[in-house]
Amino acid sequence: MKHVLNEILLNMDLSGIRRFSEEANQVEGVIRLTIGEPMFDTPEPIKQTAIDALVANDTHYPFAQGLLSLRKAVCEFEKKTQDLDYSPDEVIITQGATGGLFTTINTICRPGDEVIILLPAFTIYKPIVEFADANPVLLDISEDGFQINEEKLRKVITSKTKAIIVNSPNNPSGISLSKQSNDILERIIKEHDLYVLCDDVYNQLIFEETDFLVRRKDIRKNIIYIQSFSKPYAMTGWRIGYVMADKEVATEIAKVQSYGTSGVPPFVQRAAITALSTDVSHMLKQYEINMVKVTRLLSERKIPHVKPQGAFYLLVDISSCNMDSWTFARKLLSETKVAVIPGEVFGAATDRYVRTSLATDIKISLPAFERIADFIDKYGQKVEEHA
Repeated sequence: MKHVLNEILLNMDLSGIRRFSEEANQVEGVIRLTIGEPMFDTPEPIKQTAIDALVANDTHYPFAQGLLSLRKAVCEFEKKTQDLDYSPDEVIITQGATGGLFTTINTICRPGDEVIILLPAFTIYKPIVEFADANPVLLDISEDGFQINEEKLRKVITSKTKAIIVNSPNNPSGISLSKQSNDILERIIKEHDLYVLCDDVYNQLIFEETDFLVRRKDIRKNIIYIQSFSKPYAMTGWRIGYVMADKEVATEIAKVQSYGTSGVPPFVQRAAITALSTDVSHMLKQYEINMVKVTRLLSERKIPHVKPQGAFYLLVDISSCNMDSWTFARKLLSETKVAVIPGEVFGAATDRYVRTSLATDIKISLPAFERIADFIDKYGQKVEEHA
């Protein structure tokens, strides 16, 4: 008998981030500016809460939608920090933001539906949409200063458009959508009655005050808010996040969660409650210090780059080197032992960049950026910097 696997999967590559990271792992002494992994360990109070829960045998099947105590804590936190009004039955605790995106897209999409993805974009969006048997519609916004051009957005909307994915601050650019961009999105969402998936996992890691679409109360019923504990609390390996949505939608997302994963371990959820009351401002301060030092170095060396407004990534413009981003990254790795991510993995338009991480110890990363600058000096001509 010939076994036929899912054709969607057979036509899908592994994440470019993972593929290049594996290449970098083969190089001894490599300095990694690749994965968005916080330089900090999970704070002790969070870990201790998990330990206490394990000792108390809080290890049984969890309620699929999440512990009521955590969902209440999430509602209180989001009300305090963003003035969002959600009830616990409008919250689903998920396996990180990735789990939240997967359950949400598989909840709202029917075969043939279209989901607009703003490029550059994190690599998981397109495959998740395809897994739902929906069609990703890619819209490059990099040439518009990483902001929304209303005319271009309207051109890609059809009768099959179901949702738009918004990631702000953005991975890989670190740019936040402006009030003007969010005004455009709000108009279009109202006009076409679309869902908008606000992937705001970096909204606690901002260097400049910004406008967040999730706070637009007039489109509350259209908003599906996706959040993670990974980045702000240095909990990447804990795999916990949450989705907040209008009750009618949240109820259906919870169904997919129950069939797909049966919920998040209760001792992890207990730790997440503690995380919401843990002061992690020192982490943001360090990322901002890293950003200032790196952008100052690149500016002094006249290396064009995109200055981030949040998150912990920075795009370095490599267009002067006359190489595609994969060739640049591989040659950089071979000659300098510095690993970066080819910009092409976030969309064809960002092939002129490589993504670097600001989440590495600055004592290690700053010399690595010096090597990048030396490499660009060697192979390229200076071009005008992009702010």
